[in-house]
Amino acid sequence: MIRVIVRRLLATIPLMFLITIGTFALAQAIQGNPAQAIAGDNATAEQLAQVTEQLHLDDPAPVRYVRWLSDVVHGNLGDSVATHRSVSSEIARRFPVTLSLAIASLILMFAIGIPLGILQGMRPGSVLDKFLLGGVSFGLAVPNFLLGTIFVYVLSVRNHVLPASSYVGFSESPVEWAKHMLMPAFSIALVGGAEMARQLRTGLVGVAQEDYIRAAKARGLHPARITIKHALKNAAMPALTIVGVRVGYLLAGSVIIEQIFQLNGLGAYTLQAIQNKDFIVVQGVVLALAAIVVLTSLVVDIAYAFLNPKVRLA
Repeated sequence: MIRVIVRRLLATIPLMFLITIGTFALAQAIQGNPAQAIAGDNATAEQLAQVTEQLHLDDPAPVRYVRWLSDVVHGNLGDSVATHRSVSSEIARRFPVTLSLAIASLILMFAIGIPLGILQGMRPGSVLDKFLLGGVSFGLAVPNFLLGTIFVYVLSVRNHVLPASSYVGFSESPVEWAKHMLMPAFSIALVGGAEMARQLRTGLVGVAQEDYIRAAKARGLHPARITIKHALKNAAMPALTIVGVRVGYLLAGSVIIEQIFQLNGLGAYTLQAIQNKDFIVVQGVVLALAAIVVLTSLVVDIAYAFLNPKVRLA
């Protein structure tokens, strides 16, 4: 198991190197003159030349990449060209909001996907399975921004059940945190929960044909015990993949939801940076999120090896 973990860790090194190259190239693709964004629209030619010289914007791209990568290794993601604030500090300040939304969404995704997948997998083809399959299909089809808008109108504007916007930290008030997170988190979690339920059902139906499951049934074990103790571990592999993929989406794909519920997280920060053509912020946020996604994939790979001995042998 330790050898598997070490190999996965070593494999992330070249991957992160490629991510830094892609991140740098992505930021350079943003149209506009960075010197113009820094100096202002009314800047003179001399001021533009001075900013260009200070930031070495006239250097070749490989030279600027090496200089930027050196700063990143030392924890310096640069300063925003629009606000002149440290990108690292802004990410650290806004990340708890996005992380809270991701954690709440992940909890709801498990709460939706696991019970539905087990219920469908235990009785495939039944009336309950067909009914839940319709609900899962609805969850996969409905856009999260539409769901969020409906929640705001029904639960906030019309009935005043939940707050429509703003953010309260968990350390300040866990109850208020839950109230503020419920609607945006459920808006994101519905699709992920539906995906997990479908994958878990498919896995359970496939595992039900294995010899060890048939032997457990022949011994007279209760169906729930067979499902949870014997079948669920192997059937959870495809669903675990959904978790690994969804974590990246929960962190990076919640831009619209953060705008709807006015959450001042990384999504709103990134959108504002793109609008301002603030390439330094875009570089920093994309790199930070990519590193988190790679770390999540590493955890999922290790979980694969823990759940399935064949992965360790491979």
